[in-house]
Amino acid sequence: MKYTSLLLTLAFALFAVSCDNLDLDDQLNDPNEVTPETAELDLVLNNVFLEFVEFVDEASDETMPYVRLVAMTGGDRYDNQDGPTSFDFIWGKAYSELMPDVNLAIELAEAADFTVPAGAAKTIKAYIMMTLVDLFGDIPYSEAFQGITNPSPKADAGSAVYAEALALVESALADFANPKGGIGNDLYYGGDVDSWAKMANSLKLRYHVNTRLVGGSASEVNAAVAAGVIEEVGDDFQFQYGLSRVNPDARHPYYSDGYEAGGPSWYLSNYYMWLFFSDKNNLDPRLQYYFYRQDCDETNEDFFTLDCQDGPYPAHWPDGYPYCTASSPLFGGNAAGFQGVGYWGRDHGNDDGIPPDDLKRTAWGLYPAGGKFDAGNCTQVSNGGTDGARGAGIQPILLSSYVYFLRAEAALTMGTSDDAREMLEKGVRASISKVMNFQPLTSDEEAVAPTMDDVEAYVAEVMGSYDGSVSDDQRLDLIVKEYFLALQGMGLEAYNAYRRTCHPTGLQPVRSDSPGEFARSFWYPASYVNRNANASQKSGVTGPVFWDTNAAGCVN
Repeated sequence: MKYTSLLLTLAFALFAVSCDNLDLDDQLNDPNEVTPETAELDLVLNNVFLEFVEFVDEASDETMPYVRLVAMTGGDRYDNQDGPTSFDFIWGKAYSELMPDVNLAIELAEAADFTVPAGAAKTIKAYIMMTLVDLFGDIPYSEAFQGITNPSPKADAGSAVYAEALALVESALADFANPKGGIGNDLYYGGDVDSWAKMANSLKLRYHVNTRLVGGSASEVNAAVAAGVIEEVGDDFQFQYGLSRVNPDARHPYYSDGYEAGGPSWYLSNYYMWLFFSDKNNLDPRLQYYFYRQDCDETNEDFFTLDCQDGPYPAHWPDGYPYCTASSPLFGGNAAGFQGVGYWGRDHGNDDGIPPDDLKRTAWGLYPAGGKFDAGNCTQVSNGGTDGARGAGIQPILLSSYVYFLRAEAALTMGTSDDAREMLEKGVRASISKVMNFQPLTSDEEAVAPTMDDVEAYVAEVMGSYDGSVSDDQRLDLIVKEYFLALQGMGLEAYNAYRRTCHPTGLQPVRSDSPGEFARSFWYPASYVNRNANASQKSGVTGPVFWDTNAAGCVN
């Protein structure tokens, strides 16, 4: 039951306190809100599906800057990149909108003995619970969602919330094993129960890999794999955005941001782009799909509008750092026109003022934003939403490639039944295949697109590096680095992997020489601390979540 008009209701109750027959409980329902008595399961669950992708998108957006998937521009210190108010939206989305609706969907489905929608709602709820712990640590759960009965719920230990989430996953798997009822408008799997079961098993696997430092079970990973996890693109857990431009704008948020007018507001990461065009002997086949260059003419640009133009800088970066040096500038260029030229982003922690570069910045490409494939045209994208795939992108959540990388890590660090090398190769191939087959290309684009020979050369280089590694630590570094390259548009998985493994090493340092320690968890939202009598703000962002037992300084 929602209490969205609580203040108005209480004011009315005080005004009418002399009325002998007033029943306060009768005044707590907003006539415009859906209540358990009037709700229809399909409508509630459909709302959950839509609210859930907003939650996932926000979790990804907040975490990408810390792990260099986009530029960190909010501050040159980790504790300044975000403040407590930065997390009000995701907290409100979870506690005020999404979780009450999920709980209602589960209640309605179980009352009708509809196991399929119940299992889907439980799977989503488990993901939300784990994500809140991943971001904030200890959070309210056992005392939450009680309305005015308990307006200040105490926080539960993150480990306890994680355990409750795992129990929900197990309950969802039991539901899917005995399928009854359907989902009227399944925005994720089109009503395919087997796909939902694979997602739940994959979430179970992810739970045990994420908690491997505090007791995650190799045997449970093996059991999840044996029961069936996401292994094919058709089972990928993702949200498909649409083409509608207005009423509502159903396009990918990155497309709506950059492909309308005024250019993209995002600064993509110089370092992340560099990994694709210059880190290896072979160009990454995903390069032209991930990033679209608006301006490839760097003539007469200055340091303010183009990071790293005059390198080397800054002085505290290690000697011989592979980019941003006079001998090997980030924007080097090659005959093909794809190695460096036109990749306009920002370095990690560059919080300088904003120059008039909105029509120069590298934009989100075809994958996953539904933007343009980079065929070397180098033209600006702010054309009223008419370019590329017109926003019909995806929000990746848990893909087959992600699962393969998790399995590779588990095989190497937990001794599971998988072969780490095999899982690494499958992860790389699954990611490249998904990206290259994401949307059809025009004939002109196909003419300059990567070929299967390019793919094989790239994969051979990766596997050669793995075979040449002399320690499991080096192998793990390579696995997580390749995982990062598959995570365009999904910051949460990169943020978790970085804290869990302390890899990949060698990420671009913060531009400031005094950035403070890496954010091992986030500030509690201001809305939570200010309104909950039992909440207190953290002293900083260096405190790890329960499953992160790595030494201080292992990530930076």
